[in-house]
Amino acid sequence: MYAITGANGQTGSAAMRYLLKKNVPVKAILRKMEQGQLWIEAGAEVAVVDLLDTDALINAFRGARGAYLMNPPAYADPDIFGHSAAVHASLIAAAEAAALSHVVALSSVGAQHTDGTGNIKTTHDLERRLTVSKVPATIVRAANFMENWSWSLERVNSDGVLLSMFSPLSRRLPMVSVMDVGRVVGEQLLAGTAAPSLIELHGPKDYSPNDAASALSEILGRPVEAVLLPPACWNEVFAKAGFSTNAIKAFCELYRGFNNGHTAFEGRGVTMRGETTLSDALRLIVDR
Repeated sequence: MYAITGANGQTGSAAMRYLLKKNVPVKAILRKMEQGQLWIEAGAEVAVVDLLDTDALINAFRGARGAYLMNPPAYADPDIFGHSAAVHASLIAAAEAAALSHVVALSSVGAQHTDGTGNIKTTHDLERRLTVSKVPATIVRAANFMENWSWSLERVNSDGVLLSMFSPLSRRLPMVSVMDVGRVVGEQLLAGTAAPSLIELHGPKDYSPNDAASALSEILGRPVEAVLLPPACWNEVFAKAGFSTNAIKAFCELYRGFNNGHTAFEGRGVTMRGETTLSDALRLIVDR
């Protein structure tokens, strides 16, 4: 059996679906019972656990051959870095106490850096802790999620504008679908300790904001234009989304890091490429 944290999230649910299709016993680790019944009906076990409750997490991990470790978003938390550090400590302590033979952990492009990457510094912390832990680990550094363009769909639908914080609009960046992240996570869990220790996961090719706008234009059958969202407007956008002051500062730094070229893949470990194109990922978002 394999345990999946963040099982209702984008990558966790994709990993769940992959393993269930392989007829592999799997347990969904949920913060709330949302969609829990759906996983049960799909043939999975379900455990509702606060990731900061290490004892409960140990019980949820017991009997598992491996686990997918990720830190669910907590952007409203007044201290996102302190919160993530506490979650990481709990996850790893539980994995060690439950004697898991192998874990797969979600990280990010740019996680090799200690500074200048905003929210990505949380995954740097997770990697650092796993490096000194007793549990064999595979770290999956994923590119930007293609599905994150969904935050701009309201403007796309209302006036054909795809707002972008990535600059310039013609610059292509690594982007990967959460479906491919879930598949790779599932594959590495099944591989166990034979899996590589570090994977840098790209999409089938790099894409620009202009490419995203063109794909949406083709999907919707009407013009869509990528438009830069000025940095002066970023704070307001994140505040309206319910981000804490601490998280707003982190995400502004995150986009600055991408735009100035600081945040990029290290070129270390095993390079893998997803199969899902940006057009395919966006089509699924539009069809929801």
